[in-house]
Amino acid sequence: MQNILVDQNIIITEPCKTLRTLGRNALAGKWKLAITAVCVYILVIQLPMAVFDALFGTNVGSIMTDNGYTYGMDAGFYVDFYNNMPQVCILSEIYFILVSGAMELGISLFFLATFRKHEVQVTDMFLGFERFGKALGLFLYKSLFIFLWSCLFIIPGIIAAFRYSQAFFILADDPNKGIRQCIDESKDMMKGNKGKYFLLQISFIGWALLSAIPAGIIESIGGTVSSNTFVIALFGLVGGLFMAPVIAYVYSTLAGFYEILAGHLIKETMPVPVTVEEAKEQYEIIQAKAEEAQAENRDPEEKESTDKE
Repeated sequence: MQNILVDQNIIITEPCKTLRTLGRNALAGKWKLAITAVCVYILVIQLPMAVFDALFGTNVGSIMTDNGYTYGMDAGFYVDFYNNMPQVCILSEIYFILVSGAMELGISLFFLATFRKHEVQVTDMFLGFERFGKALGLFLYKSLFIFLWSCLFIIPGIIAAFRYSQAFFILADDPNKGIRQCIDESKDMMKGNKGKYFLLQISFIGWALLSAIPAGIIESIGGTVSSNTFVIALFGLVGGLFMAPVIAYVYSTLAGFYEILAGHLIKETMPVPVTVEEAKEQYEIIQAKAEEAQAENRDPEEKESTDKE
């Protein structure tokens, strides 16, 4: 890995293609396990939400028309239009907030361990619940600030999401760190790397679109065979599972991205540094050796020019 160290901060210069290769190599022989883990991640979050919405949800169109807001359209047409949308329920939103932090920590732990060639299993996805309070706090803290920045405009919200993107990997790497410490370290790591992170995310668009084709077909079949919102939601959920291979690919690559930022993957032939200070020290050693080599190459030339004089 050839990267730049600026003000105690590693700047990733590797092309996205190389970063994706790291992600694929980490999944070699573990694709089936990783895809299964991602399917569990999707089901744990989305299936209970679909059940809550089906049992206790209220149609969005009904809410709007009951309050008289039809925006000049016929009320019947307005309700029919919104009948194709899932029902909404406050319980599903509460459930999402409660489990998202722990599941995000779990998936970060899983793919970080996978990237490091550790033994993993699908149940590792639930390890985040061992730090439920801290994971929930980090999720709320991160979501709040992304939301506040998004209120200014969509671009500041996206930048904030990139700025805090390493927080869960940092917590997965060291569960003893505090919420604010994870956020601050993520901000420091992403200085000068947000553009690379954006390009890396964009580089997966082709795979995402490819996997979205069967997902869209299955979801459309659900809307054809039934008008029940729960059935439609289930078909959509099953279709979403086709995204699992891409999600596994992305998370594995992002785990490698974090490993570079953390100074754990500077150069394959170098020992793994533990801290940023050690990474800087190793970088300075490499620079010193390079300067010595250049000086040795210049000496014969200087001697030859002196002899001619």
